[in-house]
Amino acid sequence: MPDVPRDPRGRGIEKDAVIRKPFKIMIAAGLAGAALTACGPVKTGAAALVGNDRITIAKLNSTVDEWSKELPKYPAAQQVAQQAQAQGKQIPFDPSSPQRSALYQLVDMKVWNEVARAEGVSISGGQVDAVIAQNGGKPAIDANVLAQGLPVEYGRDWVKSILLRGAVFQKYGVNTAQDQQSQQRALEQAAGSYQRAGHRLRLEVNPRYGSFDFQRMVLGPVCPTLSKPDSGTPTTSGGVSCQA
Repeated sequence: MPDVPRDPRGRGIEKDAVIRKPFKIMIAAGLAGAALTACGPVKTGAAALVGNDRITIAKLNSTVDEWSKELPKYPAAQQVAQQAQAQGKQIPFDPSSPQRSALYQLVDMKVWNEVARAEGVSISGGQVDAVIAQNGGKPAIDANVLAQGLPVEYGRDWVKSILLRGAVFQKYGVNTAQDQQSQQRALEQAAGSYQRAGHRLRLEVNPRYGSFDFQRMVLGPVCPTLSKPDSGTPTTSGGVSCQA
């Protein structure tokens, strides 16, 4: 297992965890750089626009419906979430909004695909198969994907995205830097690549689900100034609060 990258305050930052034989991908929080938010009206019926891809509200809702049907069949998914919460992590991304949790995962995977393309990084199907086999097989991956807020059909995409992130971090030396200053520089370079990918994709999120904050690499909260929140949607989420 590679060493855990740490932020400037010395804390390890975990992104995802797989049960049995965990593998971890680290994301820097609070890095320097301007936050990107939706820069224009999102087309009617779209939950998000990511490059040429349009994640429709209908598709997002059907994804959440499928997830809600599958979740009760996988008690292990609840265990993953409980283990994460016991360690101070928040899984899924927004426990009170399945739509926001699913949308965050879908958008994040697309952005990392673009990062990998720009960085010349690729992951083969064989590599995905190997990681699945090494981490408890499909049942374990399914449980983790459900815990994150997506139905099991996204299992391979989720694993591939984790591997792409790891390959990008490795390219920048995130796990091999010899001192904290070099580690921070490597993390900032990786975060910068993520931000540039978002710019190229012209990422926009429907305000009803929040706006994407590239500085923190999260889907920001639904704020009253953006849109009237749907019933039950909080104004704080993922550790990010609406600004006064």
